[in-house]
Amino acid sequence: MDLNMYSEVVAPILASLGGATVIVAAFAHFLGKVWTDRISKSNSARFNSELEALKARNTLALEEFKTKSSLSLKERESFAGISQEFYQQFFAKRIETYQSLLKIKNDYIAGMEEEFLTEELERWGDIYHSTYTSLRKLMIENQFYISNDLDRLFGELRTLASKYIKDADLVEAHYSNSETPPWENEHLYAVYNSFAKKTSGEMKQVFEQISFDVSKLRSRVEID
Repeated sequence: MDLNMYSEVVAPILASLGGATVIVAAFAHFLGKVWTDRISKSNSARFNSELEALKARNTLALEEFKTKSSLSLKERESFAGISQEFYQQFFAKRIETYQSLLKIKNDYIAGMEEEFLTEELERWGDIYHSTYTSLRKLMIENQFYISNDLDRLFGELRTLASKYIKDADLVEAHYSNSETPPWENEHLYAVYNSFAKKTSGEMKQVFEQISFDVSKLRSRVEID
């Protein structure tokens, strides 16, 4: 078979195959575009649906927040007058409480360090016990108005003091029928002195905290 005959046979075949390839390629491109459009529309619809659902949830949450905020604001407005009046009364009572605590502290210092009869008569334990008794009474009655630190420190002192207070009460009860007055009872003084020696560190911390709290109160009302 010569070259011309070969060309006549092969050419139609290649042309036929080439045309089919073009048609298949074109059809595939068309189908791809159709499916792409469908997928795009499907994704877009799903996205829009999810977006609308999200907007609805956010709108509902926003409305709930507005409602709660409005109620909270109304409660604060109605409570503002009461809280201001309460705070003023609280602050005044706290100042009054610390004034009394300062007096106890100053009386203690005067009795322990400035009164010559204390050393002469060895009345340290008596003064210490009397001071503790005054502190305990005042702090129990005004516990709401003292600082948290002072409440904690005095609580520690009170725990340690309980043993000596019980011992002192037992001694007083034992010698209640004695002709010796309590202020001359050596057994009672021994308990008081032991009380002072064993808990003086805690008492010092209480007085230091009182001074610190008073300093804070003073800085709040002080005008330079």
